[in-house]
Amino acid sequence: MQTASYRFLHTGQQDTALNMAIDEAILLHHIQGKVPPTLRVFQWKQPSITLGRFQSIEREILLDVCRQRYVPLVRRPTGGRAVYHRDELTYSIVIGKRNGVPSGIVPAYAYLAQGLLAALQLLGVQAEISDERVHKNPSAACFASSTQADLTSDGYKLVGSAQVWKDESLLQQGSLPIDDRAPEFFEMLRFPSPEARADALALYREKATPLHTFRPDATWDDTAKALQRGFSNALQVEFQPGELTDSEWDLAHQLVEEKYSKLNWRKERVTLISS
Repeated sequence: MQTASYRFLHTGQQDTALNMAIDEAILLHHIQGKVPPTLRVFQWKQPSITLGRFQSIEREILLDVCRQRYVPLVRRPTGGRAVYHRDELTYSIVIGKRNGVPSGIVPAYAYLAQGLLAALQLLGVQAEISDERVHKNPSAACFASSTQADLTSDGYKLVGSAQVWKDESLLQQGSLPIDDRAPEFFEMLRFPSPEARADALALYREKATPLHTFRPDATWDDTAKALQRGFSNALQVEFQPGELTDSEWDLAHQLVEEKYSKLNWRKERVTLISS
């Protein structure tokens, strides 16, 4: 293993908008060479929904239901579809070509998937990168769709991730559901009829399953530690526990005010991929 260390962060429970702002603050500091590659695990102060950068809220989300249930929404800097953050582990990783990430979106995703596969193996779950063709479920939910870059076990999707590149660095955000919260999530998604919602949920459950299906005793802390070790083993460099710098915190709070407190931002030109 290389002697140079990367950074591992557990930033605790944060507000919905601040969680997305922290990820962008890390990315911008990494581009400037101010912080090393960073793997982050984090939690949410309340159940939340993150939306893909270009996802249509009006066509796909029942905003009134979200408000009634006090479920805030925020738009991610990455692509993809909606993710419900409850009883799941959320991670992000910021890294770049100068750290050995291969050129090209799909090769970069496959490179980082090795860390996720190693983490799942440490949890006793044998997974693989799916070779299925792209599949779209008639739902706004991220885990309802599959791509050739999915991580699956026994045919079930376990991890959903999305990427954004800026200059020669990338931010990858992902979710590993620990328990099944799909029914309450689908109640906040827009469908033409109750029957269509039930059909979409049934199809979702044919394609995706939470970690507890394979490891009923796995806790959030178990999963976070496995992620740290898995990425360290796969990338052959130690992810050492660290803290956000004051500058990263300051920028994150600025980004909340200027960007992530709003749902209508999405104008920058970037390269996106999701799975």
